[in-house]
Amino acid sequence: MSRLQVLVASAALLLASGASAQAPAKDAAPVDPKVEAYVRAAVEKAKQELRDEAAVNLQNVQASAAFVGAVSEGPKLQLLELDGYLRLRSDLLDNLALKRGVDTNGQYLVPGLVYGTRNSGTQTSTNMRLRLEPTINASEHVRVRAQADLFDDYVLGSSGGAVYGTPSPSDRPLFNLKRAWGEVETPVGLISVGRMPASFGLGLVSNDASGLDDDYGDTHDRLQFATLPLSTPLGQLSMVPFLDFDAEGPLQTDLRFGAGVGQPFSRDSAFDGRTAGLKLLKLDTADELRRKLERGEGSTNFGAMYLYSTLPKVRNPYWVDPASLAFDPAVPNLRPQYYARAEYRHQLSLWFRHRTARLHVEAEVSGLVGQIGDPGPYAATLDYQGPQLLLRQLGGVVKATYQVAPNKVTLGGELGFASGDSAPGFGNRPGQLGPLDVSGRPTLPTPGALEGPQYGPGDRVVRDFRFNPGYRVDLILWREILGQVTDAWYLKPTLRWDIFSGLALESQVVYSQAVFASSTPSAVNGTGGHKPLGVEVDNKLSYATDDGFAAWLQYGLLFPLAGFDDAGSLTRAHAIRAGLALRF
Repeated sequence: MSRLQVLVASAALLLASGASAQAPAKDAAPVDPKVEAYVRAAVEKAKQELRDEAAVNLQNVQASAAFVGAVSEGPKLQLLELDGYLRLRSDLLDNLALKRGVDTNGQYLVPGLVYGTRNSGTQTSTNMRLRLEPTINASEHVRVRAQADLFDDYVLGSSGGAVYGTPSPSDRPLFNLKRAWGEVETPVGLISVGRMPASFGLGLVSNDASGLDDDYGDTHDRLQFATLPLSTPLGQLSMVPFLDFDAEGPLQTDLRFGAGVGQPFSRDSAFDGRTAGLKLLKLDTADELRRKLERGEGSTNFGAMYLYSTLPKVRNPYWVDPASLAFDPAVPNLRPQYYARAEYRHQLSLWFRHRTARLHVEAEVSGLVGQIGDPGPYAATLDYQGPQLLLRQLGGVVKATYQVAPNKVTLGGELGFASGDSAPGFGNRPGQLGPLDVSGRPTLPTPGALEGPQYGPGDRVVRDFRFNPGYRVDLILWREILGQVTDAWYLKPTLRWDIFSGLALESQVVYSQAVFASSTPSAVNGTGGHKPLGVEVDNKLSYATDDGFAAWLQYGLLFPLAGFDDAGSLTRAHAIRAGLALRF
C-alpha cells in the first residue's frame, strides 16, 4: 500500500473518530477533552499531509515549464484563451545631449533637434501598443500560443490623420506577429517548437521583456524539450536542451513561380548560424514559493545556462565594390559580398535566488569566450590585417531587498558590472566609424568617441560585455544615452514604500563609472579621460488594481560627471515618463 493510500485510510478513521467525538450518543460517556483535542489535531495533520502530497504531485506536473519565471496553470477546458494588454505611454526628455559638443566622430550624444541647437532641447512624444497573446487548446496537453502586437510602440501622429502637411511615416508596421509556437505535454516533459520567447534568470543575457513597461525582448526560432524534475545530488532539477536557428543562407525560391510561392530552401548550409543550449534549473513554482513563504520557510533556487553558437559565413549587409570598398549603391559594379566569418562562442550563465518572507537575494553572472575569424568589411576599412579576433567577456549583477516594515517599507541595493575594452567608445554600436578621410574612406575612431568597434590595428581582443537591452537600470543614462550597460559598473541603492494596497512609491540613486577612461568621450587630446559617468536619481509612483488597470509616473534627473566632459560646461538631463495599461 502506498504512502498516499495509508494517509487516506488513517484520515478516514480519524475523521470517523472525530465525528463520534463531536456528536456523542445521548447515553454515551463524556469524552475526555484531552482525547478530543488529540483527535482533532490528528485529523488536521492528516488533512494537511494530504494537501501537501497533492500539491507536490501537481508541482511535478507543472515544473516542466520551459522558461525561468512564474509557471502558469494548465490550460482550461476551452478552445481559445486570450490575454494581453493595451498600453499608452508619454515621454518628456530634456537635454539628453548634456549641452556638450560633438565627439571625435563628429556625433552628439543623442540625435539633436531637427531645427535649432543640436546639443540641447526638449523632446516629447506619446506611443501605444495593443498586445494580443492567444492560446489555442487543442486538448488538455496540446496547445498553440502566439504573441501579436498592433501599433507596437506606435508614436501617435506619426502616420495618417494629418490636417496640415504630410505626417512623418511610422518606422514599423501597424501589425506585427512576433511569436507563434506549439507546446505538447508528454509523460516525461514539455516539447516546444516554433518562434518563441526566451528568458533566463534576471534577464542579463536572455530576456523576454514581458513586463507592462518593457520593450525589446528575445525571440528565437527554437526546438526545445523541458524534462520533469529529476533527482540529482543537488535536488530536483529540470533539464532544458534546445536548438536555435539564428541565421540561414540564401534561399532557393520556386524556379517556376518565383518568391513568395511554394516552399523555399536554404541553398548553402555554410551560411547557417546555430546555437545549441542547455538549461539546468531548480525552480519553485509560484504556488510552491507562496506556500513556503506562508509557512515561514525559505526558498532557494538556482540554475545554469550554456550556449554554443556558430556562424560560418555571412553576407555583407552593404553592396560593396571590393576594389574601393565604397559603400555607394549608385556605383554600377557593386555586388553582394560574402566572407567567411568563422565565428564561434561559448557562454555560461549562472543564476541564484534566495527568498524568505522579508529577504530577497538574487544574482546572475555570465562569461563568454570565442573567436571571429574574419570580422568582415569593417576590418578591411580599418586596415585590420591581424589574425582572428578573440572574445573575452564577463558580466554580472547581484541585487537584494529587505522588508524593514513587512509589506510597507523595503530597502534594497543592486551592483552591476560589465567588462570593458580600452578601445575608443563603449561598443554598443560597433559599426560606428570615424570621419571620412581624403579618399572618402571611414577612419578608425580616435579617443574621445562615444561609440566604435572594439578592435583595430594591434588590438585583436574584444572584451566589452553588453547587458541585454531589455534589462533596465535607470531612466536616462543607460536607457537613453548609452543604450546598454557595457564597459562600466554601477551601484544602485533603492527604497520602496507601499503607501496602501496597489499604490507604491519607488526611489533609487544610480552611480555609474566606466571601466576604462579611454572609452569615455572625455578621452580627448591625449588626456586619458575620466571614469565617472554620472549620478542619476529616479522616482516612480505606480498604481495597480486587481482587475487589470495599472498606471505609473516617473521622473529622472541625471547629473553628468567628468567622463562626459569636453572642457565645456555640462548640464543636467531630465526625463518624465507616464503610462497606463489595461490588462485582460
